[in-house]
Formats: sequence, structure tokens, C-alpha cells
Amino acid sequence: MAARTTDLSVEDATATAENGTGTVRTVDPPTGATRLVQRRPTPRRIAGIDGLRAVAVLLVLAFHLAPNAVPGGFVGVDVFFVISGFLITMGLLREKARTGRIDLAHFWTRRVRRLLPALLVVVAVCSPVALLVGGDVRVHLDRQVFGALTFSSNWVSIAAEDSYFSALVPQMFSNLWSLAVEEQFYLVWPLVVLGVLLLARSRRAGLVAAGAAALASAGAMALLHTPGEDPTRVYYGTDTHVFGMMLGALLAFWYFGNVRTGRPAPWPAALTPVGRGARVVRALKRRRPGVVAGVCLVVIGAFSLLVPWDSAVTYRGGLFVVSLAAALLVTTMLHDSRVRRLLETPALRWIGERSYGVYLWHWPVFVLLTQIFAKQWVEGSGVPLVWVVTVVVTFVLAGLSFRYVEQPVVRDGVLVSLERLARWVRPARSAPGRGLRAPLVGGAMVACLVLTGFAVATAPHVTSIEQDIAAGMGENGPGEGPGTPGPGAAEVPTVAPSGTPGATSEPSDVPSPAPSDVPGEPSGAPSTEPGAGAEPSASTAPPATGADLVVVGDSVTAASAKQIRALLPDVRIDSAVSRSMLVAPGILGELEKKGELPDVVVLALATNTTLRERTIDDVLAAVGPKRRVVLVNAYGARSWIKGTNAVIAKAAKEHPQVSVADWHGAVRSHGELLAADGVHPTRDGAAVYARLVADAYVAARD
Repeated sequence: MAARTTDLSVEDATATAENGTGTVRTVDPPTGATRLVQRRPTPRRIAGIDGLRAVAVLLVLAFHLAPNAVPGGFVGVDVFFVISGFLITMGLLREKARTGRIDLAHFWTRRVRRLLPALLVVVAVCSPVALLVGGDVRVHLDRQVFGALTFSSNWVSIAAEDSYFSALVPQMFSNLWSLAVEEQFYLVWPLVVLGVLLLARSRRAGLVAAGAAALASAGAMALLHTPGEDPTRVYYGTDTHVFGMMLGALLAFWYFGNVRTGRPAPWPAALTPVGRGARVVRALKRRRPGVVAGVCLVVIGAFSLLVPWDSAVTYRGGLFVVSLAAALLVTTMLHDSRVRRLLETPALRWIGERSYGVYLWHWPVFVLLTQIFAKQWVEGSGVPLVWVVTVVVTFVLAGLSFRYVEQPVVRDGVLVSLERLARWVRPARSAPGRGLRAPLVGGAMVACLVLTGFAVATAPHVTSIEQDIAAGMGENGPGEGPGTPGPGAAEVPTVAPSGTPGATSEPSDVPSPAPSDVPGEPSGAPSTEPGAGAEPSASTAPPATGADLVVVGDSVTAASAKQIRALLPDVRIDSAVSRSMLVAPGILGELEKKGELPDVVVLALATNTTLRERTIDDVLAAVGPKRRVVLVNAYGARSWIKGTNAVIAKAAKEHPQVSVADWHGAVRSHGELLAADGVHPTRDGAAVYARLVADAYVAARD
């Protein structure tokens, strides 16, 4: 499972424009007491917005569950950003036109009341469950909860150098990065709007401010993105990913024509563009807005199905184009009843109204389930089960959150909602179950809070995979001399010729790479005991100790480094986390300059990015025509793995000096050899990986 954590957030459960506030006096029927309740603004729905929200959240859900099938589903976040920017800015403009002022304190209070209660429930429920599940699911939970409660998850992750696509840490709340981006937008943008309205009092100034901010943000994303490197910084950054909300804000200024006069526009008049914008809309109407909407949906859908997260196209204009398509789709929806009807279907509207809950719940539920069914998920047999249970549980919890948390708090406020909960917990004496509600509900709430605090306070900071990788990094460098076991070799079991981890006399279905000579022993000779090196036969060539081999790899290699050195004590190992084939020519060139580049080179760098044929050409130029190259292919649920493995296979066919070590084939049907992330090997898997490398090395020498 790759932590992709894509990601979505919403600013309101329903698409509304606010009309007014006030307080009303209500009578409590059981007691007859009266109390003041703040009346929430009268909603005026924009038909179709909830349906568009549903499309966005379903794209994100599909991307997280099946990233290979929907590699660009993360664009649902950008669709949501456009919607948020439009609705928030339109609400601010209408408030200024209606009342002559913008109540910033009231605005920020509404945002917190809308977002925080449901978020607190998710954290308080999922953290105790993580305690029960165990394993690595609580790693960095303290950092995640801090980011969630302060709406700073994106910058916390950037500061910690987390990767959006990292498979090392199964972070339950990594999806909250986009909620943080939105909340930071809510903090700053109202100040900009207020400044525009007070200083310039010009609709054109608002258009310029929003448009300039959108272009600056998209330009920063394009400039800061470096192809081949992890794009998490530009994807998570508020500065580089706020352009969608700015385009939505620009749309709101375009449609609002009463900034200068301050007169409130009747509700759909506020959605009638003025001046030159009106001519654009009339032209749009003549050209069938339904067709334009269809083209926009095709653009968003094509990007979702074809453009992966790590593609340079994504960051150099791709997400900006998707955001423009979303903005144009909102425009056509406002002017064409057929588009509104398409997006107003009951199912889409139901999902859209609950999209915030779906966004909050789906990723923690998915992470917890994949940890519970780790082996079945990795090997594929449990994938349909995890998919179905994730979807069902997510929508049930989102529905409950919408009804019992989000709606009551938004409608009546926090205090009134708590008062209502207290009356339900301690009802009238005649109510059934009166004596059980208070201890059950109170006990459950206290237990959740205590267990959440314990889970956060005791959160580990290193996963078991990271521990193995850190130990493997200690194996970097050359061996200690001919025939001398490397560090830790005595404690790592060797693998029998069958490829079975920890050779025993019991049969096993663990895959064997191609049968070939085990380094240091004749073909087919079994190891007599785990950890024992085999003596070379007098009739064979000198033992293959790895003195003429360098292995350049990524974190998968690092996790297997001890096992590799147990088989090849004199090998030079150079491994690093998140490394890709793009850096291989430079590493090999440096070894060549030092005169330390041996006769056989193993490159295990297929896991972390798309491999291009020109990169293979650069590698072969750095190696030279007389050396042998072994390329280890990759396994994992990442969109580029299939294409990268195809490039590796093609290179072996076209270049006689190149061969392939088929790690993908060795583990694709054996989930027990992989950790819960589905990418890195367990210790038994590392033994198979080491045997695969050793066999490929021996074959390359012959």
C-alpha cells in the first residue's frame, strides 16, 4: 500500500449562500424553560454544487483504493479547491453588499465550527482503534494529531520530509494535508478580500488579485518541481497549491457586480456577470453550455485515468488545467439547467452533502483495514474485501457524522448541541434506558479520550521496515577483504537453493529464482544449517564472494543488505532511501573516476519513479561496454511499476551486457515475503531478494 495519501476537504456540507443571522427564543418541551438559540443563516443552495462535490470525493476515494486503475484521481482535490474558493468568496462579497461589513471573527468561528467537531470525532475514534490493531499504524501519530488539530498537516509533513507516496509509514491522517491548505486559505483570503473592498472598491481589483495569486501559485509549482525528484513539497505546499481556490475566487468576483455600490443583489442576480463578462457568458450560452460542461468532465476524467501523480505534466500545468476545467464547469452549471439536473441526482447530492465526512473517514479506515489484512492485501486475495469494507464503513460513518455532529453544530452551535446531548444522556425519569445512557455514553467518551492520549503519547517514531533499512544502511561500502564475512553476516540466515528462507528439510512453496550456483557452493548443494557458509568445491572456479560486484540500490536493497552481505561478504553496497535510476550514472561515474567500478554492476533502482529508455542509455554509457549490468525490477502498487519493468525487460533484450533479476516475479504471488506496505521485504523476503541478486551476479560472471 502506498501512502498517497491524496486528499480532499470541504468548507460546507451543503452548497449555500448565507442570508442573515440572529437569535430566537425557543421553549424546551420537557421542562418548559426558554433559552436563546442562535439562528443560522438561511441557506440558498446552488443547485449542482453538491453533485460536483460528490464527483470530486469519489475520484479521491477511487485513487486511494485503486491507484493503478485511477492514477490521477487525486485531481478531485483540485476540483474541491475551486468549489471552496468560489463559495467562500461569494459569501464574503454578499455579506459586504448586504451589511456593509465583513465580520471576520464570525467567519473564522463558522469555519472552525464547521470543520473541527467532526475532525475531533475521527481522531478520538481512530486513535484507540490503532492501539488495538498494533503494528506500525501508530508511527508518528503524535505528529499527525498535532497537524490535524492545528490545521497545519501539510507543513508538518513537509518539515518532517514525509513523502506523499511513501510506503514506509502507514499514516492514518496523512489525507488531512488538503484540509490544512483550505483552512490556511480561510485564514488569509478574507483579509485580502476585505482589503480589496475597502481600498479599491473595485470588482476589477478583485479579479486582478485573485488571478495574479492563481498564476503565481501555479508558476511556483511549475518552477519548484524537479522531474525525477519527490514532488511532495510542491504538492503539499499552500503557496504552490492554492491556485484552485484562487480560480474559484476569481469566478466569484466575475459573477458579483455590486462591489462598488454595496447594494445587495437579489440571489440569482448575484450570479449574473456584468460588463465584458456578460458577453462571454452570452457567447457561452450560444455554444451550448452542456457541450462545454461535457468537455470539462472529459478533461477531468482523462486526467484522472491517464496522468499519474509523479508525472511532470501534473505539476507543470496539468493541475492548473484541471482547475480551469472545474471553474468552467461551475460556470456552465450556473447557466444550464441540464447540467444542474445531471449533477442533482439524489445519489450524487447525498454523497456531496456528506463529502466532508467521507473525506475524513475513508483514509483512516482504509489504513487500519490494510494493516488488519496486511498479508491478504499485499498478495491480492484480500483486496476486494478491503475495498468493500472501506466503502461501506466510510459511508456509514460519514452519514452518522453528518446527522449527529456536523448538522447540529452548524445549525445550532457547539453549546446548544452539547446541551442537547446532555438532555439525551439524562432524559426524563420515564424515558426507557435512562439509567444506562449516562454511564455508557460518558464511559465511552472518557475511554476514547484516555486511549487517544495514550496512543499519541506512546507513538513510536520508527517503523519495523525503517529499522531494517537503517540496519542495512550500515552495510554500505566495500567488504572487509577476500573471503571475510561482512558485518552481521553470522546472524543472517542463508537461503537454500530452492529459495526457501531459512533452509530446512520441510517443503515450501516460496518461489525460487532461476536455479543457479549458490555463491561459494556447487549447484544444488543444500545449506546444512542456517547461517552457515558453504565451502567451495575444489573442482569449481574460485568462490564468488562479490569482490568484483557493486550493488547500487534503494530502500528495498537497504532492507536486504545484511542478507546480501551474508552471501557475498566482499560486495560493495551503496543504498539509500527514495533513490531512483536517475542518480545511477552519477554514482557509477564517481566510482569509475576513483578506479573502484568493478566488472559486475547490480542496479536495483526501479521502485521510486518512472524509468525512461534514455536513462538506461546514460547508465550503460557510464558503465562502459565491457562490464556486465544486472537490473533488478520492482514490485509494488505504484502506477509507474509496470512501465518501468517493461523498460528493464526491453533493455535486457537489446543490450547483450544487460540481464534482469526478476524480483517482481519472485514475490507477486507470495505476500508473506512483503511487509504491510506491499513494497519492502520482510526478513524472509530479504533472504529471497539476496539470493536473487547473488544468482544474477553468478550468472553475469559466467
